[in-house]
Amino acid sequence: MKALRFLKNHLAVVLLVCFTLSCVLLVGMIHASPGTQRHAYAPRDSFTLRPDSVEEQTIRDYAGVRRSYVFTIPESGVAATGARVMAYLRHSAVRVWIDDGELLYDSGELDTPHIGKTPGNYWVNVPVRPAYAGKTLHVELTPVFESVRGDEPVFYLIGHEDLLNLIIRPQEMLMRALAMAALMIGLFMMLFVLFLPLQSSEKRRVFLLGATVVCAGIWKLTGLASVALRLDYLSWHKEMWYLGATAYMLMLLLSLRFLLGFRKPQEHRVGRLCFGIALVAAAVLLVLQFLNVLELHDALALYGFGVALLHLIAIFEKKPNLPELLWGLLTLVTLGLDLLILVVRGSMHNSPFFLVWSIGYLLALGFGFVRKAILRERQLREQEEELRNAKVASLMQQIRPHFIYNTLTSIYVLCDDDPALAKQVIQDFTAYLQANFTAISATEPIAFSEELQHTKAYVAVESMRYGEKLTVEYDVQHTSFRCPPLTLQPLVENAIKHGVGSGVGPEHICVRVVADGADALITVEDDGPGIGATESSNDAHIGLQNVTDRLSLMCGGTLGIRNAFPRGTIVTVRIPRIK
Repeated sequence: MKALRFLKNHLAVVLLVCFTLSCVLLVGMIHASPGTQRHAYAPRDSFTLRPDSVEEQTIRDYAGVRRSYVFTIPESGVAATGARVMAYLRHSAVRVWIDDGELLYDSGELDTPHIGKTPGNYWVNVPVRPAYAGKTLHVELTPVFESVRGDEPVFYLIGHEDLLNLIIRPQEMLMRALAMAALMIGLFMMLFVLFLPLQSSEKRRVFLLGATVVCAGIWKLTGLASVALRLDYLSWHKEMWYLGATAYMLMLLLSLRFLLGFRKPQEHRVGRLCFGIALVAAAVLLVLQFLNVLELHDALALYGFGVALLHLIAIFEKKPNLPELLWGLLTLVTLGLDLLILVVRGSMHNSPFFLVWSIGYLLALGFGFVRKAILRERQLREQEEELRNAKVASLMQQIRPHFIYNTLTSIYVLCDDDPALAKQVIQDFTAYLQANFTAISATEPIAFSEELQHTKAYVAVESMRYGEKLTVEYDVQHTSFRCPPLTLQPLVENAIKHGVGSGVGPEHICVRVVADGADALITVEDDGPGIGATESSNDAHIGLQNVTDRLSLMCGGTLGIRNAFPRGTIVTVRIPRIK
């Protein structure tokens, strides 16, 4: 239980440690990954299969061109175990056959109905048999979009794992690490912020930025050749591309929504309209792609430029503050660099600018809020502790004069009736105060045996006053627990005050203490007039209310009171075991 309490009180620290360890683990995995260190400088040309000839044919559909590659399969390549002819293609359909007419690979996208023209980004994967040595391999490649018309794929004659470890992983090490870091950091912040004592607006900002970074990471991962090679056996290349395209649009939407979080909603009316336009445009593009009315690939760049413009409008709707300028303008700059790479290379998947910027900003913003939340939580705990101690002290101050007043009143009465007895009571009371002053002033639970001693001393003083009119019976079967100071004594005092103290005749009080499972059960039962018989309805039961409050504050205990039959009162106190 102590360990659970520690985790609860130090949740932020525990999660930060877990995050740090996960980052160390990620770096270790990247460092130890086959191909990133031991084979980073493997000769790439030794695995490259160069074409004997390349012919280009003009067609009417798709990107308007079709290329035919002819290769001679070398005997040395066939001798390698698990050798394959492999090439990474982007948005291109392909057919591969051997010179005797045997069809070895067909992407099938040109001959079958499907949603969207693109087959996605995938690997041609043709196993090479020993019988193929010296034969001619024909590859027919049809680019689907104009942006990939100029792509010249590299063909490898190599095994699947060797290609991944010797060539692809070293090439994509940085982008893969950035994308994985984006996923881990973004998901961590989205979950972590749920536990932070932050305002709802602050939580929303961190959550939105974390989701933006996660979408950016997914977008980058889906475009990596190494990921496509790992998932090649699932034939999910088309679905992966559409997932990446959707993540890209969602990333832009979340970035714009995050920008609107720097102001109150009423201060961003134009900005909210911009977000609505971007959201509707994204939904329309996805629906039109599903209906095969347009190609999402051709609309992505235009959508990116449009949302970047909406960012700019939202920033300057009113005079921007520094956080708006920092996020908005640098987001525009990094997105602009990514789009420039799209124009030059035909793809943004190797563009790290927005990814690096969003990860850095998320770390700065998120850990700034973490630090703020930790400080705020610490201050709240200190304030709660101060309030708790102040309330306990206030309750104890109420009890001290009340208890002393009743005792001195008893002594005052005895001074006239029996001066010798009064002297004895004063002597006993003085000894009581000297021996128990520390317990009276305590603000933490004490051993019940001490509380029982307090009660018996008080009863001894009152018994000298009332004599045979007051009898108190003790049935104590359990004392191995702690309770708030002055828990039992006020209950007995209350029974005496409203019983024999009110002149209703002799009174018998029974104090019973038993164990009830892990709890302690204290019962004070008297045969007095019962609740409400000797007091007005607006009497606040100050003593009993103080006991109730201190039980709740100091140990989570409860107090119940009810009339006994045919007369009398039963007060029951339940005290949980204090861990």
